[in-house]
Amino acid sequence: MLPSEGMRDRRHRREALYCCPACAASVGRRRRRDRRHPPFAWLGLLAVVAALVPVAALDGNGGSSVAVAASAVTIPDAPPVPPAREPEPDRPKPSSREARPPVEWRESLALGTPNGGALQDGVRLPTTGPGFYSYNPATQEPPGGTERTWGTATLVRNVVDLGVWWEAVHPSAPRLGIGDLSQRHGGTFGGPVVGHSSHQNGLDVDIRLVRSDGAERQVDPSSYDRELTQEVVDRAIAQGASLVLIGPNLDLHGPPGVVVRWPAHDDHLHVRFPDPDGTGN
Repeated sequence: MLPSEGMRDRRHRREALYCCPACAASVGRRRRRDRRHPPFAWLGLLAVVAALVPVAALDGNGGSSVAVAASAVTIPDAPPVPPAREPEPDRPKPSSREARPPVEWRESLALGTPNGGALQDGVRLPTTGPGFYSYNPATQEPPGGTERTWGTATLVRNVVDLGVWWEAVHPSAPRLGIGDLSQRHGGTFGGPVVGHSSHQNGLDVDIRLVRSDGAERQVDPSSYDRELTQEVVDRAIAQGASLVLIGPNLDLHGPPGVVVRWPAHDDHLHVRFPDPDGTGN
C-alpha cells in the first residue's frame, strides 16, 4: 500500500527535525503557503466551469449548451424597411392663362338667314377667355361692345373652343381678337362706323388676323402672320365652318366655296357656322 500525502508530509517533517530546526520551519512554511494558493490548474478549471454555468442556465429546454451558446450570439438587426409611401394625390394641372369663362348657356334659335333674320334667346360671348379677347371694330380697341357679341349657343361654343385650342397649341402667341357677332336679338346690324349686311341671326363672327409682331391690335396685309392665320382658317373649317371670307390681298386658302375672297376683309376673317337645326325656322 502506497503511503498517503499526509503520511509523506509527516515523514518529511520528522526527517527535517533530525536535520535542524531551520529545515523544519521551512517545511512548515511551504505547507502553509501551498494551502493559501491553490495550484494554477485548479484555477483554470474553475474558470471554465464558471463560464459554462450561465450558458447552461439559458438552456431551459434541456438542449445542448453549445446550441444555447450559439443562440446567445448577438446578430445585428437588419436595416428597417421604410414604410410604403402612400400615393400622392393628383396634382392639379397647370391652368391656362385664364380659366374658361362662365357662360349663361341657353337654347337659342337662329331665325331667318344671316342677311335677313333674328336671334332668339341669344348667348353672349364673354369679354375674354382662354386664347381670345373681344374688341370693338368701331374703335379697334377691346372690349367688344355689349350689344355686338351675341350669338347662338353653337356659335359661342365654337368661338370659346377655338380660343382654348389656340392657347394650347400656341401658348406664347398673341390671343385671337374676336370682333362682332350679332346684336342681342339679331336683326339689321347697322352702325355709325362699322355695320354689316349679314350677322343678323347669330351665326357669324369676325376674327382678327394674327399679327407677325405678337401685338394684339389692328392688323392689315403688311403686318399679319400668314402661317398662323392660315392655322386659324384650317381650325375653323375643322370645327364645321360653312363659310370663311378672306380679303383679296391675303395669301390664304381653303376649300373652294368655303374660303371665299371678299372686299373689305383684309384685316379680319368672317366665319360662319351653319344653323344646327336648319336655317329659316
